Amino acid sequence: MEVRAPVDTWQAIDSIRVVRDFADRPIENEHLTQIVNAGRRAGSSKNLQRWAFVVVRNRERLGELAESGPWASHIGGAAVAVALVTPEPRRTDAPLSIMWDLGRAAQNMVLAAWNLGIGSAPATVYEHELVDKLLGLPADRYCEFILSFGYPADDSVFTAPKQPGGRSSLQEVTHEEAW
Repeated sequence: MEVRAPVDTWQAIDSIRVVRDFADRPIENEHLTQIVNAGRRAGSSKNLQRWAFVVVRNRERLGELAESGPWASHIGGAAVAVALVTPEPRRTDAPLSIMWDLGRAAQNMVLAAWNLGIGSAPATVYEHELVDKLLGLPADRYCEFILSFGYPADDSVFTAPKQPGGRSSLQEVTHEEAW
């Protein structure tokens, strides 16, 4: 039996940082393919894979997408943005698992990018009509989140210490058997 070398997933989870300031450098095609493929490879409820990813590299379009919400300006400086698109989740027959599945796909992409030395940041879409128009989304599709990706403008982000108080302690968020 072949023994597989362990993948240091914990190191990626423990070290990842949100990056909103990107270097003026395009993402290599093979890296972008790996990032988007990581999203595609995420598990989904009943394996329905109810997502699509719109990859945007055009500088003008990135600038326009930066207007999609009050905290989306980082998209304008990114090398690439990936819009996470699902069927309209507010339909009465839409299962709640759509957003769970999308979160899994997004986290896969973010971790894959970090492993490649690429930073990322999420943006919540507030201006849905703008995004629908910019991305040419069909009427039955919906984009709530956009991920920006790029090589960090400051490489020290990879070795930056954790900020004190940045996360709740394990004891604060964990309950055994019941609340």
